[in-house]
Amino acid sequence: MPILDKNDSDREERFPGVDRWQVVSGDKGADSLNVGHLTFDPTGAVPTHTHPTEEAMLVLEGELEAVLGDQTTVVKAGQTVLAPAGVKHGFVNRSDGKASLLAIFPTTDIEIEFVD
Repeated sequence: MPILDKNDSDREERFPGVDRWQVVSGDKGADSLNVGHLTFDPTGAVPTHTHPTEEAMLVLEGELEAVLGDQTTVVKAGQTVLAPAGVKHGFVNRSDGKASLLAIFPTTDIEIEFVD
């Protein structure tokens, strides 16, 4: 049984003000799961995009403005955004504090298409 530690993952600045750690992936032994831990500085943002698979994004800390389809709302720690396959989604940290989330995919091969 593998025990994976975020601290053993490399940090990647995925977008300005957004760092990502690859916590679970095919490289780490998963067959059909991918989990990334993202942290957002104030004003950090993930541009709107789509995937051919669904994605669940669990907010761990802070609050984020979330876009899902044609809706925009604020999500807080403990809430999950479930983006169906092909539905645009993205996040912006409009607060003065940090925020973080887990991005969970039912595949090890993540495909992404930016919308805006």
